[in-house]
Amino acid sequence: MLYALLKFIYRLGLLVFFRRFETRNRHLMPSEGPLLVVCNHPNTFMDPVVTASLLRQQVYFIAKSTVFGSGLQRWLLRKMHLIPISRPEDNHGQPLQNEEAFAASFEALQQGKTLLIFPEGNSFNQRRLRKIKTGAARIALGAAAAHGPELNIRILPVGLNYSAPTRFRSDVFVNVGEPIAVSDFAAAYRDDGPAAVLALTEEIRQRLEALMVHTPTDAEDELVRQIEDIYKVQLSAMIPTAAPAHEHDFLLTRAIVKSINHFSQVAPERVAALRESIGSYQRQLKRLRLQDALLGKGSKAVFWQSIGGVLLLALGLPLYLYGLLHNYVPYTIPSKVAQAATKEEEWHAPVMLTVGMFTFPLFYALCAWLLSVWLSETDVGLVLYLFSLPLSGFFTLGYWNMLQRTQAHWVLLRLFFTRQDVVEQLRRQRKQIIAGLEQARLEYLQQPN
Repeated sequence: MLYALLKFIYRLGLLVFFRRFETRNRHLMPSEGPLLVVCNHPNTFMDPVVTASLLRQQVYFIAKSTVFGSGLQRWLLRKMHLIPISRPEDNHGQPLQNEEAFAASFEALQQGKTLLIFPEGNSFNQRRLRKIKTGAARIALGAAAAHGPELNIRILPVGLNYSAPTRFRSDVFVNVGEPIAVSDFAAAYRDDGPAAVLALTEEIRQRLEALMVHTPTDAEDELVRQIEDIYKVQLSAMIPTAAPAHEHDFLLTRAIVKSINHFSQVAPERVAALRESIGSYQRQLKRLRLQDALLGKGSKAVFWQSIGGVLLLALGLPLYLYGLLHNYVPYTIPSKVAQAATKEEEWHAPVMLTVGMFTFPLFYALCAWLLSVWLSETDVGLVLYLFSLPLSGFFTLGYWNMLQRTQAHWVLLRLFFTRQDVVEQLRRQRKQIIAGLEQARLEYLQQPN
C-alpha cells in the first residue's frame, strides 16, 4: 500500500519536475518477472524513481547498506522494497556480509519479482558509465543456478540520459534496451562460474554504454556540450530522420561524441585547437552576456523580436505577478532545503522533487483556506482558484524565461549600435568554428565504418 501510494505521488511529481520525460522502446519493458533491471546511475535517488515509474509491476531496489539506519528508517525503507547490500568501500577492508542480501534477491527472483540495481555502485553526475561491479551478474546467475533454467530470468538494461540532472524543468530521456536472457550464460556458469560472471558483466556494460551518452572525461564532455550549443541545431537540420525529436537529439549527441573520439586519436592537435577556439568564443559571450543563438540572426530579426518580447512581457505582467505571489515561496523552499541538506550536487534534484511534493500542495491549501476565511468564497470559486495556482506557476516560469531571452536581445541590439565591430568579430569567429565543424563532419563521414 505504501509503495503504491508513493509511486502515484512521485509519478505526478516527475510530470511537474521534468519539462520533457521521454522513453524509447518502452514496449521492451516486461510487465512481470523474474526480472533484473540494470541502469546507469547519474542522479542518485532520482534514478530509481524515474525507472520504477515506467514499470507496471512493483519493483524491489538493491541499495547500498549505508542508506539504512536503524529502527523506523530501516523499517520504512524495507516497506519501500529496498534490499541492503554492502560494498567494499563501505566496509573499510572488512569482509563483506552480503549473504542475506543475495538470499533475499534469489528469493525475490524465484517468486517472479522485479529487482532494480545500479551496477556502478555509486552515483556520479557525469555523462559516462563508470566501471561496473559484478553484483548484478552474480545475483542473476546465482538465482538461475539455484532454481533451475525454468526460472527464465531476464536482465533489462536501461540508459538514463538527463539534459541537466539537477535543474528543475529539464529533460530526461530513458532508453530501454533488449532484455538479456540469463539462460544464455547458464552453461558457462556451470563450467566456470567466475568467468561467466565476468562475461555477463561485460555484456551488461556494453548494453548500457549503447543506451546512454558516454563521454570518457570531463574535458571531453565539456567540449561535446560546447559543440551542441553552437552546432547541434544546424547539424540536426542537415540530417533529417524519422526518429522522434528526443531520440534524434540523443543520436546526434552520440554522433558528436563518437567523432570527437575519432579525431582525438587521429588528429589530437586539431581537437585541442577546436577546444581553444570554442572556449575563447564562449568566454567572450559570457563576458558580454550574449547568447550564441542570437548571433545567427540578422539585426532586423533581433529588433522585431525584441519589440515583440517587450509587448508580450507587458501584457503578461499581471498574470506573472499573480503566479509569483502564489508560487515563489513553495518554489524556493525545495532548493534552499537541498542546498542546506547536502553539498553533493547529485542529491539536489531528488531532494527538491521530494520537498516540492509537500511545499506546493501545503502552500496552495493555505492560500485556499485564507481566501475562504477572508472572502467567504464558494466551493466552485475555491476549486477554480486552486486550479489556477499551478497553471499560473508554469506561466510565471515561462514568463521569466521570456524575460531573460528579451534581455539578451536588447543586449545584442545595444552592441549593434555601440560596438558593432565586436559583434561582427564574434560572428566571424562563430562562422569559422561552424565551418571547421562542418569540414570535420564531412571528413568523418568519409571514414570507413
